[in-house]
Amino acid sequence: MKASKRTYLWYTAIFLVLVACSYGIFILTGKSFIWEGDGLAQHFPILEKFYSWLHSGSLTGWSWDLGLGADKLTTFSYYVLGDPFSYLIAFFPHARIELGYNLLILLRLYVSGLAFLFFARQRGFKTASQLFGTLTYTFTGFSLYVSIRHPFFLLPMILFPLLAFGVDHVLRGKSWVPLAIFTGLALVSNFYFAYILAIGSLIYAVLRYFSVREHRSLNTWPVIGKLVGAGFAGFMLAGVLFIPSLLGVMSSTRATAKFANGYFVYPFSYYLRLSNTMVTTGNPMRFWVNLGLAGITFLALVYVLRHFRRYLWLNIAIVMMAVGTLIPAVAAIMNGGTTPSQRWLLLGCLAFSLAVMAFVDNLTNLDRGDLTTLMLSTLGLLLVVWLSNGFIFSNHPHDFVQYGLLLMTLGIVLVGHFYHWSVERTGALLMTCLALNLIGNAYGYFSPNAGGASSQLVTRGVSTKYQKNFYDGAQAYVKKQKGFARSATSKYYYFTNEAKTNMGMNLGTHDIMSYFSVENGAVGDFSQKLDNSQFKMNKPINQADSRTTMSNLLGVKYIFARNNQIGTQAFPYAYQVAKRNGKVVKYRDQPVHDLGNNYGTTVLKSKDALPLAYLQTSQINSKQFAGMNGLNREQALTYGAEVQKPVSGVKTATVPDSTKSIDYHVEPDKTMVVDSLGQVVKFRQQGNQVDPELITTTQTSLRQKNQDRSVNITNDRARLKKLAQENAKTLAHNEKVNANELSTMTSDNMGNPMTYHLLIDRPVSTKHTELYLELDGIKANRFSVRDKYHHEKNTKAFSNQAYTGIARMQTLRSALWNQSDGAYTVTATSFQNVTSFNQLGQGNLSDYQNKQRVLLNLGYSPTRRQKIKLTFSGVQSLKFKSAKLVAVPFNKAYSTRMHKLQKQGLKNLKVKNNLVKGSTNSQAASVLTTSIPYSQGWKLTVDGHEQPTTKVNVGFVGAKIPAGKHQIRLAYRTPGLKLGGLLTLLGVLVVVFIGGFQFWWSRRTK
Repeated sequence: MKASKRTYLWYTAIFLVLVACSYGIFILTGKSFIWEGDGLAQHFPILEKFYSWLHSGSLTGWSWDLGLGADKLTTFSYYVLGDPFSYLIAFFPHARIELGYNLLILLRLYVSGLAFLFFARQRGFKTASQLFGTLTYTFTGFSLYVSIRHPFFLLPMILFPLLAFGVDHVLRGKSWVPLAIFTGLALVSNFYFAYILAIGSLIYAVLRYFSVREHRSLNTWPVIGKLVGAGFAGFMLAGVLFIPSLLGVMSSTRATAKFANGYFVYPFSYYLRLSNTMVTTGNPMRFWVNLGLAGITFLALVYVLRHFRRYLWLNIAIVMMAVGTLIPAVAAIMNGGTTPSQRWLLLGCLAFSLAVMAFVDNLTNLDRGDLTTLMLSTLGLLLVVWLSNGFIFSNHPHDFVQYGLLLMTLGIVLVGHFYHWSVERTGALLMTCLALNLIGNAYGYFSPNAGGASSQLVTRGVSTKYQKNFYDGAQAYVKKQKGFARSATSKYYYFTNEAKTNMGMNLGTHDIMSYFSVENGAVGDFSQKLDNSQFKMNKPINQADSRTTMSNLLGVKYIFARNNQIGTQAFPYAYQVAKRNGKVVKYRDQPVHDLGNNYGTTVLKSKDALPLAYLQTSQINSKQFAGMNGLNREQALTYGAEVQKPVSGVKTATVPDSTKSIDYHVEPDKTMVVDSLGQVVKFRQQGNQVDPELITTTQTSLRQKNQDRSVNITNDRARLKKLAQENAKTLAHNEKVNANELSTMTSDNMGNPMTYHLLIDRPVSTKHTELYLELDGIKANRFSVRDKYHHEKNTKAFSNQAYTGIARMQTLRSALWNQSDGAYTVTATSFQNVTSFNQLGQGNLSDYQNKQRVLLNLGYSPTRRQKIKLTFSGVQSLKFKSAKLVAVPFNKAYSTRMHKLQKQGLKNLKVKNNLVKGSTNSQAASVLTTSIPYSQGWKLTVDGHEQPTTKVNVGFVGAKIPAGKHQIRLAYRTPGLKLGGLLTLLGVLVVVFIGGFQFWWSRRTK
């Protein structure tokens, strides 16, 4: 048997053993590979939807199941369309999609190793070295992490070695066709991978060119011509997917992200954590730094860096990556000019494994200088970890196993050298140690006794059941109703992460929620113009914050609510419990392990929801619209259509101010603040905390929390009085600055956020209104390390506990390792309503946007409201330029206005995936107004004649419609699909012709 075949067989055998030992733990824990975050919210439901499209034979066009509606190709190209492994799901029974999800992850992992081995074979390394390099590449910490978090991120791990192979093929004077094919695969994979892989391949090509040129001459311009030609040919091959997805990305919400999240340098805590990410896994990671290198990989990097000149171009790549990890701008550039995510480090895995192969090749040639450097570097790493932790090893116990395996690997190298072990013996022991190392790294992520990622995975079978029972079967009622309508869920329908409300995608309810990496930018503009507090780049609408008019504008006719919420939770105006044969529509709870709410589902129905397409006989110009606030804009859209340019022949609407200000005054909750010696006693009586609701034991036993068994103040009276007076002064200052309206929310000197009550001066003015809290000019003051230190010091004093030297050091360690990134939450509680908004931290790599203005929906109520309770958490204080209570009245006049628009809806409306059609009969020119997300792919014909479309209501398809009777037809085709298809066809012809010619020529010359 040829050596190359044996290497593949050895790799396959070892892979199976490692997978059985590493991923086999999920058999013991009863877990699937589906993460309860994006795995449950995105990857699994997307794969199920993709499964249905595969079996229906339709992968392009428009789908109304993707939030408000979206392009299939543009939305799913990021996840599955460009991943050839995803198509294999078609061969699994529908009931076994979850099994397919798991097995396809392992298949991708296996093929990533095959791809690297394919690449390594042409580099001239020894067979054993190739095997070591392949295993360290396949089971790198990055691969292990993404396999259970973002499985499709294994795809670039397959593609990068293939691209490197193609580059080497050209540099060896051979055909550029393989590089063209692999480039096409990379561009098809998704735009994000294509971007990263393009940069990585360019850098590899440049460095490899200079490396090869040192050993043999190269014809520079012909080589460059082949590389560029391969790139263009690959671009053409990928056109059918790449062109439409690129156009989609350019018009998406993601294009608005702030460069590097505003970071010039990373937080100091990031740099402290770096050393402990080198050879361990399972630790809390920041900014996607997932190294988790095997011990032999670390030693190999030290070795090649010691021999800098010999491995000059490889070392340049390693140094570039090392420097890049320190600078947010580098990560942001590699992330498409957005957030400072270190996902690009996946490119480093190839360089790391090249170093491993070079090291193993030279095991018999190590000198004392090499061995000394290896020893000192290993000890140096441990020393840096110790220093970064604050002069202690406070690591998870699992880390010590990994450091032990690093030392064991070093020991085998040292002993093998000094005792002159054979190459076979040293190699066998190193391979055994490497296998243990890789399994240990996997356990860092997968074991519930280590990093704990296993606890964030969904139990086997739960994802399938959760998807099926998300609405407790209530979707059956909605799907039976006539006509096209959308749905939403009530606030806190599920107590779990809001991202999981994306489940409506596979249940046919036209849920307005969508959670995808590529979202329609026009929809995002609409959401932000109306000050939707739930807007995020990946979730532009969410559930419309349960706002009445926004819901009606979007055609939300049904709301799924929990049975126990009826009468206790505020719902949008005029949404009434649906009835069938005179009985309330209720569905019994279908419990799902760990994810259910233990209450059944009731369907609410609105009579005011607007149809998908209707005529507006009035218009609002964009300048007039821009001068309004978010609430008045929302109401204005019920009077006329917002248009970018005036529409001739359509009257301009007179829009009244639909809101009214509600006067209030502010009272801080003094019962929750230790502002006197009497409060100190109470604080100690309550177990050293201020919130009486947290008391869980008897008052007598609470005294045991204090070291002298006493809640009385017997010592340190002067200091306690001074600290209490500080809080009293803070309260007095709050009352002064908040005299007119809320302007400051702050914490006490223990770091506990204070609670505030907004007391409404005329509660009767809030009857029959939807109430809003409008916060503008928000400025958050983060907790500094100094703040945390003094808060703990003060807490110890109030608690009658010593603040010892070691306690001070522990506080400083914790504060440095857990620096605030500005994330905070504000929660407002009013009559039958609890709502909140979250400011994501600067370290969030998906949805970070600094919110300086928030419009928080406090809910509709027919009865008066007297006070709003406000709490916050996460920061030292919040300041506002203004904080207003605004009410939007709802009455019969509102319903009459909405019913008029309903009557102006297209007659005989038919809605299919790529087609919306109906008829009009208007006495005057009007504006066709829809809630179809705007895309240039929608083409309008009126009576068979094509008419231009425009944006209406900020983000939706619209057009001018003449007076009279007309047949309206909107048809959709993915923008760029035709051009992309032509490019792909041309690319195939070019590659086949050139490849065929080169094959013929090579045979002829032989």
